[in-house]
Amino acid sequence: MFKKTLAFIVSLVLVLSLVGPSLAAGSKSEESVFATEQAMTKGELDPKADNNTAKNKGKVILIDLNRTNYDNFKNIKFLANKLENSGYLGMMNIRGDKGYDDRRNYASMGATGRVNILPDTPVNFSQLDNKDLYNYATGQSPKKINLLSINNLDQYNQADGEFKSKMGYLGDTLTTNGKKISVLGNSDYYDMLTGQEIKNRDFALMVMDSRGRVEDGNVDFINKKDQSFPFGISTDYNKLKEETKKYYAKSDLLMVNLGDTYRLDEYKVNLNSKTYTRMKYRVYNKISDYIEYVFKMAGKNDTIYILGSFPSKLDYANNRRLAPLVRFDMSDTGKGLLFSSTTRRTGLFANLDMGVDILSRFGLKNSEMVGRQLTNKAMANRDDYMAKEYKKIVAISSIRMSIINIYVAVISISWILGALALWQRDKLPKKHKKNILNFLKEMVKLGLIMPLAFLSAPILRPGSQVQITLAIVFMTFLLYILGNRLFKNDDLKQVGFFSILMILLIVIDSVISTPLMQSNIMSYDPMIGARYYGIGNEYEGATIGSAILGIAILLEYRKIPKPWVAIFLIVVLFTSAYPSMGANVGGAISESIAYIAFFLLICGVKIDFKKSVLVVAVTGLIVVAFAAADIILGLGSHLGNFVSQVITNGPMEIVTVFARKIAMNVQLAQTTVWVNILLVGLLILGFTIFRPNRHFSHMKERYKIVYKGYLAIVIGCLVTLLVNDSGIIAAATDSIYLLIPIIIILINKFNQKSDEYIS
Repeated sequence: MFKKTLAFIVSLVLVLSLVGPSLAAGSKSEESVFATEQAMTKGELDPKADNNTAKNKGKVILIDLNRTNYDNFKNIKFLANKLENSGYLGMMNIRGDKGYDDRRNYASMGATGRVNILPDTPVNFSQLDNKDLYNYATGQSPKKINLLSINNLDQYNQADGEFKSKMGYLGDTLTTNGKKISVLGNSDYYDMLTGQEIKNRDFALMVMDSRGRVEDGNVDFINKKDQSFPFGISTDYNKLKEETKKYYAKSDLLMVNLGDTYRLDEYKVNLNSKTYTRMKYRVYNKISDYIEYVFKMAGKNDTIYILGSFPSKLDYANNRRLAPLVRFDMSDTGKGLLFSSTTRRTGLFANLDMGVDILSRFGLKNSEMVGRQLTNKAMANRDDYMAKEYKKIVAISSIRMSIINIYVAVISISWILGALALWQRDKLPKKHKKNILNFLKEMVKLGLIMPLAFLSAPILRPGSQVQITLAIVFMTFLLYILGNRLFKNDDLKQVGFFSILMILLIVIDSVISTPLMQSNIMSYDPMIGARYYGIGNEYEGATIGSAILGIAILLEYRKIPKPWVAIFLIVVLFTSAYPSMGANVGGAISESIAYIAFFLLICGVKIDFKKSVLVVAVTGLIVVAFAAADIILGLGSHLGNFVSQVITNGPMEIVTVFARKIAMNVQLAQTTVWVNILLVGLLILGFTIFRPNRHFSHMKERYKIVYKGYLAIVIGCLVTLLVNDSGIIAAATDSIYLLIPIIIILINKFNQKSDEYIS
């Protein structure tokens, strides 16, 4: 009956993989209407908005220095002086939907979620020539600045966007609550091949309303010719000051794009180091003078944001892909870092938080926008802390795939060589046969040791690529020697030791807010922005596999009361899934099912179809409990956000989310190196479980509890594939705890007895 149940789960995964995306697509196509035909979102008042600007009806000024970094900020004289004693700094993730560029980043900052805009899609904000065209095309009244292609952009995101994000929600919420928005500036330049003028007003994507309109401003008449500036174009700073004063008086939110920084980065390829330095000096002097003017003009209740919205080409190429933001509350002379519950990492936030934070400055919020407002954390050594943290993030991001590729190669090669050596054992030199197999056995153990080394290496606090590599190598040797010394003549005990150590470290790390998970190369990357806190997908699989395998091996050698086992598994589940700890939604589901199945198996309970349904029902209740805790406590984790989106958008949001998870797994199956481990692992395990040979049957009898652990881990793999958007990765790391013990047991059985048990 168990095999039938397992087969049913496999079939369910396959069916949902096929029909999930079509169901989601169908639901969306039925609801799809043009952006200009939809009612504008209103949002609501936020009584929890605790800032001086909201309390005293101040204004917000956002100055965009695109293509600059924080070091550039400190090269702007007036800004550098302000930063010495004031300002709250944060580094922003710039990821859009399906990639990175300026326009996707801008649009995402004012939308409900990440936005995708194809590179060849025209985005032309103008106050000149498209008012009549806009009116004829949309049937809506134009404002001063309009985007003719808004319906096209919105339709693409609703049809093909991964997150089905709706644009312009920052603008909508402000406008419908009586707040006026103005924009100034542009990043216009000339194509260096054709000489054609390129109009770049992408920054307005952030503050437009959902119909592609900005109420007021100047994007067409703000530049002048100046051959000493990039492309022979300069912002007319005298005019900009006049316009700033004018639109500040009549607006609540004023966004200024100082396009000279963008043009300088685009033009840099034409300059040598001396001419670039001179041009940069001229640009920064003008900017310094302008920013000083703005600060003198601003009122005591205002908020000023200085944003480097996207990194320079050089920074992007060097993997320095976080954008700086400094927020100045004119009534607060404090200094420190910004904090967002989106990332739960001091000094780091997502572009989705930007629009939400601006709304909070006006005492507003919009439940459809998934970002979180930014709070201040006072810190005297702000710059030193952020510099070290950013250096570490860049180092981990730059080296992570190289080390992971090495790790996957080590696992794959050791498994293949181990399998070939057992299969062709008769052809091995008799004199060295045992030594060869023992060497391969020790090599196979690295599959368990290296993830443990990755997780424990941050304890040594490495800060560069070389230090990270050395820390991992050191921890790998240390753990290997420790396992061999403690359990010299028992390989299975060593496997159990590494598994127990892994799950204990994961639990402890979760309790203390996952500092090790955030700083190791096999976990998530803040610059990718798929996850910022909690247990990552790679270690979700390890959480399932290490807990079950470790306990199973422990039970093989010692009699442990079953209630103790249950308590331990509950502790693991709680710490890895609770919103303020591990916060892994997929883990909450897959761990619940795998752990319950394992506990029933070791208690001798036969798992039939009815019990399988009961297990799923209990899992559902557990997830609901975690979601309730998240919402009640206001923790804002992935699970709470998901529930909030379901409440806001209706039950079909569930289908959309799961379809996205399946689509992501399909994409990963074609790109990630982890799929190599998963495919080989599932193939071998499927064959050995459903058609066991005589050796596996003997192993099943010899290690009865470990075998039951295998079955539970297989269930965990399958469920993880279904409920996690990176299920292939989690299932791959889970399967490591299946194959490695099997290979080791096979090698030992051959070495101890005879060829009779190897087939």
